[in-house]
Amino acid sequence: MKSIFIVGAGQLGSRHLQALKAVKSPLDITVIDPSALSLKIAQERYEGIAGEKTHRVRYLCEIPRSFDAVDIAIIPSTSNVRREIIEGILSRGHVQNMILEKLLFNHRDDYFRVNDLLESKAVKTWVNCSMRTMPFYAGLKSLFQGSQFFYTVTGSQFGLITNAVHYIDHMAYLSGELSYQLDSSLLDYPPIASKRQGFLELNGTLSVKFTNGCTGTFTCFREGASPVMVAIASPDVLVMSKEWEGKALISKKSENWKWNEVDSPIPYQSQMTSDVVTSILTKGTCNLVEYDDSLKIHLTLLEGLQHFLNGKSENKYDLFPFT
Repeated sequence: MKSIFIVGAGQLGSRHLQALKAVKSPLDITVIDPSALSLKIAQERYEGIAGEKTHRVRYLCEIPRSFDAVDIAIIPSTSNVRREIIEGILSRGHVQNMILEKLLFNHRDDYFRVNDLLESKAVKTWVNCSMRTMPFYAGLKSLFQGSQFFYTVTGSQFGLITNAVHYIDHMAYLSGELSYQLDSSLLDYPPIASKRQGFLELNGTLSVKFTNGCTGTFTCFREGASPVMVAIASPDVLVMSKEWEGKALISKKSENWKWNEVDSPIPYQSQMTSDVVTSILTKGTCNLVEYDDSLKIHLTLLEGLQHFLNGKSENKYDLFPFT
């Protein structure tokens, strides 16, 4: 029986837990959170859906003092405590594989300290930037790989910074390039409070330009209810993803630019984690971005945003106040 830890039983953690119910092989699942209420809600969500009944699940308020090897640890906590959680787990037992939520950490040094720790402990680690695992978005690689493309995202109040890393990661996946420059000059100031207490968000427009010439703009309107739309254009292909409908339009030069509508459903986290976990358990890998690549993507984004905030504010930020 494979062993799974989920450390953090909040909104995301409970969805990861639900997803494990669809994993076919028997699992020994441990859900850990200091909040008894969060554990209770996670348990209710897990028990409220159909799925495998061969899994064992226990709910704990703290990490066990010691444990045998864990096959996969999923860490969906907020960025300010994730490093401490990782260090706590790896000091008490062996973990073979780890899945981390983004944004990863809110201190620059944390990225490198955790990287060194993961390497020393030989822990295979991926970051849950999930667009590259979604069938529709993953399938676009065959259309845009090797092309210079322009990538745009627009919508209202969707959490620009917490989601920008998803889009930048998807651009990196499509283009095969990790290095990019950030342009924060069109962001709105001041920042606003995040939905997660103690963190910040930004509205306005964020732009990126990759070394290979691929560019992207991500615009979040501070008001209204405009749904999120992703559009990608190259000299030979146009794609418009209407996420709110689960539909997309594709137009190709080779087909005389005729628009074709295709299904492009966006799976829930409670659906995606089961495939990722199954892949890791059976193949030893998955389609998520590896930690060392995501480190580079994260730091270019977060250091640029920190510079933006510090250029506007009298009170200087010595951390990344996002999650």
